[in-house]
Amino acid sequence: MLNFNATQQFDYHWKPLSQARTDTIPAHLKLWLNEPGSLTSLLESMGKLSVNVIRDTWGQPTQRERWTLSLRPREAVRVREVILHVDGLAVIYARTIIPATALIGHWRHLSKLKNQPLGGYLFKDKNLIRSPIEIAHLPYTLFHNINENVWARRSVFKQYNRGVLVSEAFLPSIAQLPIRKHL
Repeated sequence: MLNFNATQQFDYHWKPLSQARTDTIPAHLKLWLNEPGSLTSLLESMGKLSVNVIRDTWGQPTQRERWTLSLRPREAVRVREVILHVDGLAVIYARTIIPATALIGHWRHLSKLKNQPLGGYLFKDKNLIRSPIEIAHLPYTLFHNINENVWARRSVFKQYNRGVLVSEAFLPSIAQLPIRKHL
């Protein structure tokens, strides 16, 4: 499903959702892009959620990811890439950058999630701070077997003054989910 060479360059122009031209965003995606809560909880309410882990290892963030998290050059990060499925339908590609310095307290288990959804784990903390949502329109060349550009969002989640960057790309098949009933 993914073009791994292209996803290594997940370094596109992101802009605050509040400054986006919403007339260019399909109506069904506006709801997803603007959802302030846990996508994990929302997806679980629509069917059986499963997580296909593509990669979960120490790696390098893109330059823009490094800048967003204010990381030093060569600072150690965990890169987690997954596909979220609802009832077997692939609906979201997610990429998370977890600096080694963030793996403390409640977050020390983030590197051991395996096929558990990250969102359900992050949103357990009532003191979680989330940055404003940013969005990007990603080229279809990031993904195999997809012939249209893909909308994505990202946020930095902070705990203990340390941030984790979560980027979520909404695959075209997400249009098949009954979003209006849930948002």
